[in-house]
Parts: sequence; structure tokens; C-alpha cells
Amino acid sequence: MIRFAVFLVFFAILNPVFANDSASLTALPAWAAVDKGDFQYSEPDEYPIVALNLDRIERQVGMSATERCGSPLAAAPLDLGNAESFMGKMLGKAANAAIGKLVGGLLGGGGGSSSKKKPKLDKDPIKKKFKTKVEHPGGDARIRIGGQSFDDGLLLSARVEKAAGKGTFHTMFLEQPDCTRYWPERYQQYGLWGSWSLNVSVTKTTSTYRDGQLVNRTSDHSSWSKSGNFDFNRGFSLWDQLPGEAVKMVLDADQAYLTQLRREIDLPAWQQLGHAKPTDGVRSAGGMFRLDPSVISEHTLAVVHITHVDKGRYKTVGFPLRFVPEEDGRFSFEYVN
Repeated sequence: MIRFAVFLVFFAILNPVFANDSASLTALPAWAAVDKGDFQYSEPDEYPIVALNLDRIERQVGMSATERCGSPLAAAPLDLGNAESFMGKMLGKAANAAIGKLVGGLLGGGGGSSSKKKPKLDKDPIKKKFKTKVEHPGGDARIRIGGQSFDDGLLLSARVEKAAGKGTFHTMFLEQPDCTRYWPERYQQYGLWGSWSLNVSVTKTTSTYRDGQLVNRTSDHSSWSKSGNFDFNRGFSLWDQLPGEAVKMVLDADQAYLTQLRREIDLPAWQQLGHAKPTDGVRSAGGMFRLDPSVISEHTLAVVHITHVDKGRYKTVGFPLRFVPEEDGRFSFEYVN
């Protein structure tokens, strides 16, 4: 009994509400109404909402990323995401916007799709003896590439001689140290792997009749080109997201450079050529650039990315190449480490 009495006194000291309900409740602040028994509740204090301004950080990362231009980082592997999600994204683009950018005429007059009819192939104007064999340091890819300048442009002609899973061309572009990038005006396909598949290509044909007689017919084939500076104020973002994956913040300048490059590539070469997937398609292709050949210097970097599948993810293998002038406007290439 003595122990029990001492416990009650000790409990009452620690819990004055229970020791003297009427006195304690009048001393407490005015809270909301009692819900159950002697339980008291109230709304928690509101904490101020702070909006972080990331403009300064974004600009710093963007400025650092521009310092990577014209370097071998342009050929660093690009992770394009889970193979299934990536293809879903590509097919969605094809359905909504890509058709207008595809090089037309692969399937003839009115367009269509087929996995049996062989696409039209162009003749490669650069002979094999004028091409440089380039082995990737990783040992799992090899290309043979040559260049030819013209009065108003440049042709890069390349063949995938070795690639895991019969990879194909994802992109070709030129990059200057000042971050100017030149993209092909259009691609030509010279040769295919043993198996291939086609997407959809559209040719718009306009016919003009007079008195029931055909007097004119024109066909428009879509093609496109783009070039410009790596501008962190134009589309640069600290946030990045691959198809079907979580959004992540990018604060590393190297990674920021690569994510910006991946976004600028947009439609890959294999899809512009009408193929439905980034393997088993084009094995030999040409990228035609509309530019003044005088812009090509010892500091100009030619970059070729080819595709492959690695553990269920689409990735690229890149080749950073320096131009080596040869006779008659030709170029050979050196791998840049």
C-alpha cells in the first residue's frame, strides 16, 4: 500500500493534468474543443514556405558545361533509358511529330509501312580505300569513316564494322570549341545489316489538273537540319528525366553537358532514315552537312554515336574524331583520347 501511494504521488507530480483536472485545464492555453475525454488537440504551427531560386546555380553549371565543348566528352556514352520505355517514347514521337522529319521516299509514292520491302539505298561516293578504320578503346565497336568536302558542304560516310547487337547510327555531328554544333541536313543509307525493319515514311505528292488533264505533279520529301550554340539559357535545365524513370537533379557539369546533348539530338539517325528500332538497321550511312568547309579546322570535332543494348538499356558508343586534310578535299580521321 505504501509503494502504491508513493507511485500515485510521483505520477501526480509529473502529470498535473491528471492530478487536478479543473485547475490544470484553466491554466492551459485556449485550444480547440475536446474531442475524446481529456485529450486536447490543436492545429500545428504553420512553417514558412521557402522558394529556392536555382537560377544562379543553373547558370554556374551551364557555364561549366560549355567549357566541355570540342572535347572527347562529346562522345561519352549516352544512356537512353530502359529499352522498352525508350521505344515507347520513340513510337510516340513517330506518331505525333516524327513523320514530318523523316527522310521521305523510302517506300515510294504515297508512303506506307512494310517490313518486307527493302528500302531504297544510295551509292556511297567515298571509296573504302579513302576511309579510316577506327577501333573504339572499349574493344566492342569499330567503324570505318571518310569525309569529303564540297563547295557548299561536307559529307561524312561511315560503316559500322563491329557493334554489339548489330548497332546502328544514333547521330553524327560536328562540334567546335565555342560550342557551335552542326547537324546533318539529311542522312543517306548505303547498306543494311542482315536483318532490318522500317517505320513510316511520308512523301507528299501534289497533282494539278486542267480540264481533266494532268498538267503538273510535284513530290515533297521531308528533310531537316539544325545548328547552333550550346546555350544554357535555351533549354538548359538542372532537371533531367529519361522515359519511365524518376526526375533527377543534375549538378555535375559533365553530366549536364551530356543530358543537353541527348536532348538536342532529339530524333536519332536511325529513325530519320525510317527504321523502327536502333538495332539491325542501317550499317553504312552518310551524313550530309550544309556548311562552309572553311569552318573545319584542326579544332573541329566530328562525333559519331552508334547504338547497342546493354542489360536491357539502350546506350550509345561514341567516337570523337579529328579531321586530317587529304588530297582533293578528302579527310581522314584520328581518334581523340
